[in-house]
Amino acid sequence: MELKRYLRSLLEKLFQEYEERYPSMYFVFQKVEQQFVFTDVNQELLRSVHQQREDFIGQTLDTAPHLGDEETRQKLKTIYPLAWEGKKIIFYCFPVSNLDIFVITYLEPLYVNQQVVQVMGRCASFHKNEFQDTLEHLEQFVTFEVLQ
Repeated sequence: MELKRYLRSLLEKLFQEYEERYPSMYFVFQKVEQQFVFTDVNQELLRSVHQQREDFIGQTLDTAPHLGDEETRQKLKTIYPLAWEGKKIIFYCFPVSNLDIFVITYLEPLYVNQQVVQVMGRCASFHKNEFQDTLEHLEQFVTFEVLQ
């Protein structure tokens, strides 16, 4: 348990340092009638994944055009509920709309009166060429760890 706390603290610090050096990238979702609906996304993330605002806002895991194949959507459907339940999650994926990068996403629940009201996905993108040797051995989509 102590290792998980240390890992979470380290990852939060790394995201903070990344966001100090590079423009922040994020999206927000809420749970509406048993669906996770994207309610916000910033321009930097849109630019990075070659999408438009309407590709996100109001879309769900089933309807958002940029999320990839059915297998990817099913994996997201297991990850997003964990974040909605209050867990901090980190995962990475290769956006189908920009195959030159991979994106690490840190899902962070946001609370009002001790209830999760939305989840923010903070993102960091990296060019695949910088990590080619490592990436050759990885699956298309992996959850690193449930951090809380």
